[in-house]
Amino acid sequence: SLSLGEREQIAELAAAKPKIDLDIQFDYNSAEISQASLSAVQELGKALSNPALKGSTFVVAGHTDAIGGEAFNQDLSERRADTIKRYLTDKYGIAGADLLTVGYGKTKLKDPSAPTSPVNRRVQVVNLNS
Repeated sequence: SLSLGEREQIAELAAAKPKIDLDIQFDYNSAEISQASLSAVQELGKALSNPALKGSTFVVAGHTDAIGGEAFNQDLSERRADTIKRYLTDKYGIAGADLLTVGYGKTKLKDPSAPTSPVNRRVQVVNLNS
């Protein structure tokens, strides 16, 4: 688990980079890839397998909605990021060292006007080399 300062440093680096904002969403209180999101994760795996991206570093950032406590959501967001990393390394052979996982809990909602919305339960992927 990264410290708050380390998470913020990664967020600042990633903010200036183009985001792959895929629809990789999770069920409430779950770090398992939902059936509805499986095709998006597979597309991500195919895209990151492109030889032109070999050696690039990607941030895999997990997020939660605003339901639940800080510590619980922090852990859940980290597990979501780890789930995607594990899937990409296991199924697509992407080097684990190229995937930096970070969890933001409920601190960076996709839709702050609807903090409990399922759209906030997600993983974002950012290429730090672009």
